Amino acid sequence: MSAGAAAEIPERRHAPRFAVALPVELQGRRAVTRDISVTGVYINTDIPFSLGEPVRPTLVLEYAFPGLPVRLHCQGQVVRVERHQGNVGVAVAITDYRMEPQGTSGPVH
Repeated sequence: MSAGAAAEIPERRHAPRFAVALPVELQGRRAVTRDISVTGVYINTDIPFSLGEPVRPTLVLEYAFPGLPVRLHCQGQVVRVERHQGNVGVAVAITDYRMEPQGTSGPVH
């Protein structure tokens, strides 16, 4: 494929992505984000996922508020799986979320 052909591939993303490594809790295990947007998240993990599988990652925003970590509980669906060197990259389309400061009993809106 030539460089010109690659430039003709349409962009499928609906929102800008931001490269950021955040801790993620996923199925009782720890993982890390590669990038995030308002509509999705890419997670590097060792958990095998299947395309279309529902997923509930929790992003840990350690520095959102000084001294008060925030958990972003998400619901979504796996839209892409990339296997590489024993790890898995999972693109998740977020369908719902809620924020909850650690140590509180209710969500933040």
